[in-house]
Amino acid sequence: MGIGCRTPLTPNIDRNQAPETWITAAPFDTITVKDDHGKPLGFPFPNTIPVRFHLYWAGSDKDGAVAGFYWAVVETLPKPPSGQIFIPNLPGPKPQDYHFTTKTDSFFIFNVAEDIPDRQHAFFIYAVDNLGKPDPTPARFIFNSQDRFPPIPIIEECRCVGKIYRLAPGGGVIPVDDTTYVTDSDDRNNPNPRDTCAATSSIHIKWHAEVQVAQTQVIGYRYKLDEPRFIEVGPDVHEVTYNSGIPPDTIPPAPGRKIFVLRAVDQALGTRDSTRRFQLNFSPDTWWSGPDRSSPSLVAKPNGERYTTLAAGLLTGPILGSLMSSDSVNVMPASRPNRRTFFEIWKDTVWARQEADTVHMNSWIVVQGGGYDRDSRYAVKVNPIMRALNNDGTPRFPDFPDGPVLTEGPPNGSPIGFRSIITMSLTPDNSPSRTALTGLYPIFDPNDVFNLPRIAGYHPVFLAGRAFAVMQAEDGDGDRDRRVQDGRDLVNSIEKGTATPAERGLRTQVLTFYVDKPPYFVTNNPLFRPRTSVVDTFTSLLWDLRIVGNDDDPFETGMQTGGPSPNVTLRRHFKVHGKTLAGDDFTFDEGNFYLNQNVSIVVPTGLAGGPCTLEVELCDCISCEDNPGQGRCVTIQIPVFYQRTAPAEPTSINTSSASTSRPDSNELHPAGAKP
Repeated sequence: MGIGCRTPLTPNIDRNQAPETWITAAPFDTITVKDDHGKPLGFPFPNTIPVRFHLYWAGSDKDGAVAGFYWAVVETLPKPPSGQIFIPNLPGPKPQDYHFTTKTDSFFIFNVAEDIPDRQHAFFIYAVDNLGKPDPTPARFIFNSQDRFPPIPIIEECRCVGKIYRLAPGGGVIPVDDTTYVTDSDDRNNPNPRDTCAATSSIHIKWHAEVQVAQTQVIGYRYKLDEPRFIEVGPDVHEVTYNSGIPPDTIPPAPGRKIFVLRAVDQALGTRDSTRRFQLNFSPDTWWSGPDRSSPSLVAKPNGERYTTLAAGLLTGPILGSLMSSDSVNVMPASRPNRRTFFEIWKDTVWARQEADTVHMNSWIVVQGGGYDRDSRYAVKVNPIMRALNNDGTPRFPDFPDGPVLTEGPPNGSPIGFRSIITMSLTPDNSPSRTALTGLYPIFDPNDVFNLPRIAGYHPVFLAGRAFAVMQAEDGDGDRDRRVQDGRDLVNSIEKGTATPAERGLRTQVLTFYVDKPPYFVTNNPLFRPRTSVVDTFTSLLWDLRIVGNDDDPFETGMQTGGPSPNVTLRRHFKVHGKTLAGDDFTFDEGNFYLNQNVSIVVPTGLAGGPCTLEVELCDCISCEDNPGQGRCVTIQIPVFYQRTAPAEPTSINTSSASTSRPDSNELHPAGAKP
């Protein structure tokens, strides 16, 4: 048996003390300022520093030397994630975030984000001694970095080069090369672009950037026009061309309001934008091109009205000097004459009307227009199937009126069609009545739900009052002449003196006329009493009246457009103007409405004998006041003489032998009349 021994193990005691770390030059962080108890003073708001900042730090080791430092920078998101309100808290640094350095100071560039000039960061640093032991409590501070002076992108040139068409002095159009330098920038306070480029233009943009702070670098540019996202290019790219004509770039941008955005990006990802704003595609112009009222195809009435008649609802021949002829498909809109006239179709007659005329109630109004478009392709909406042939060689659509107006082609200075609208000021209170703008016409396409195979605009008018017609030309790119949206508002403002000079210049774009021929008194009828050619005398309180009237265009709701109703509705209302027994002026309002022409009214006993005036209102409607637009009213003043010499009997000097009882209650208060 032997006895053994071993040397005891040396205790593993780490006598190396960890180094300390300080950030010696940086803004106060969120926990620096404390009270005597070590608590932060106030609410800890991070300070804001520039994105390029010089930081200083130091370290010490009691039993050795500091060999270097490990530093890390963390940042939060630039904006809240989708569906959240607040930005997440700063994350802690991960091991892979730390970088080693032996320096005690350095310039840092703290990133922000595009469109967002500031971002929250945290800087961490800890010292490591010569034996590799780290400071277990890294120094750090939290701050916001802000890119206050990103580079400024300068758009040196935005140039559009294209072709437009100008109106020739003798009619038609001539092509002209057009160059536009765009200088307008986006302005929310003024949404209308100042510059306009031709629809098929080649668009060339050139740029550079200017730095505002020394040592700032431009690392790239972003730009977009119609692109859904920014196109990213390097710092050496300084221009771009749209629709250069070199394949595959042969398709121009879509027409409309355009904003080109150029963005310069610096090394901190800070950005600033510059813009150029313009309208791509000139809007068309519109004018009225109605019938020539001196046309030999029209017959003249003694009162100056011009008309022609229909046979079985059709013209017996073309109306020369109008679009109701072969001109409708052969004369391009840009070549049509400017005439502020229109057609009215009522019964079997086509009337050539002009500004301020009065048309029949329940008639058709036909408006025709001309127009001029500078730049768009003549993409008239005609389906090629309209020219198709059957197997036997006959046209599949024999009624299709083919011609240059209905033939698609390159730009030619003409719009492809029109839209129109008629708004009203209704009688008797001038209340407004508005309808929707029509669809585009012409459209010859049986497969299109908006098919409208006509050259003119057709509008039924069945409300009485003043009408305001507006027509808008439309070009092949879908843009319209939108200068006048509501003809009624424009004309009213001009007539009230509140319109601007520009608005007054648009007055010719609105065609006004009146709807509903007013009723009239037939005073030459031998039954009419009291007569208007002499002064009739009434000798009792009961006045026997025979108010004969007529209406040339009677109307009933729900009837078919284009002619009169079989029944004539005339409403009568009476007032007597005279003197009281004391000699004062006196007006007696009889108060009832009457639909029959034979009426007896009882004047008050307080009406003094002598000269009087019988005022009669005649309306072609039953309840005009309650339902504006039902009809119109006229008034006549008839001098009469009142001689109080007989009891209340229905007598006058020309009917003294007649005796008529007072109308029954149905005659005094007809259905629908006001008491």
